[in-house]
Amino acid sequence: MVKRTKRTIGKLNRVVSRKLSNFPTVLSHLFTKQPKLDEEIVRFFFSRYQLVVANNEEDKDVSFKTRHKVYCEEMKFEQTRASSLEVDRYDERSVNCYIKHLPTGECAGTIRLVLPQHGSGALPLEDKFSDAFSCSSLLPSNLVSDGVCEISRLAVPREFRIRQFKTKVLPSEKLAKIKQSSNVKFNIEQFPYLSIALYLMATSVCLHLNMSHAYVLMEPKLARRMKAFGIHFNEVGEAISFRGQRVPYRLSPTTLVNELSNTLKRFQQEVHQSIQPSLNEMSVDAIISSTSVPFVGKRENRISAAA
Repeated sequence: MVKRTKRTIGKLNRVVSRKLSNFPTVLSHLFTKQPKLDEEIVRFFFSRYQLVVANNEEDKDVSFKTRHKVYCEEMKFEQTRASSLEVDRYDERSVNCYIKHLPTGECAGTIRLVLPQHGSGALPLEDKFSDAFSCSSLLPSNLVSDGVCEISRLAVPREFRIRQFKTKVLPSEKLAKIKQSSNVKFNIEQFPYLSIALYLMATSVCLHLNMSHAYVLMEPKLARRMKAFGIHFNEVGEAISFRGQRVPYRLSPTTLVNELSNTLKRFQQEVHQSIQPSLNEMSVDAIISSTSVPFVGKRENRISAAA
């Protein structure tokens, strides 16, 4: 009986000893800070890219050259130009933005905002496809007094389109931890960070200029893809055949910021902070002289408040 008791106590001691030896590992696992996806996205993007608002002719040419490369050379949507610049009549009343790839200095993508104008206030979408709108009250010209613009000419060169889906935002180890610990509603391994950054830049410009509505003509599949990240484009018309199937959409910049997925709110805030100095330097007077939109001062704080 005594021997049996000693053996039992010995086994118990060995079990307790093993448990205690593993205790530091358990504690380390519990208290080790897990990576936060929103912070990882910001770290990844801004370690590789810089956001530029084209406030001078040199930066505007970067956008125009990128558009020529994508729209004229790669997609064959437009005729090539001797200047290698893809420019149209709407650029005189537009704000252009682009993303600079830091390691190479190349433009990784561009986008523009077209503003309405005195005497010919229609935006490109209404000029060309007014019949596509489901109701005349949805036409941009009926909302000029509220502040309206059109987001267009989003262009990402082929090499960066490929890079966007081949480059992992997170190393495999961190990605595995995030999948286990986070409720991520989208596939981070197929994260179109360049397209999203361009739309968030456009949103920041919209809010800075006090735009209440922004129109865009885009592929339905891209609109669905953006919706997965909390970027909602609302249909305002029927699908048309223009370089494939396109649908006119409208969004509210303030609503977009408010409804953005939690994972991307930090990214949006960093995007805004990054271009805020350039927005402050923007020649608002030059834009006012060619637009009928009532600018009520600069609205630097609207994004922070909305976020």
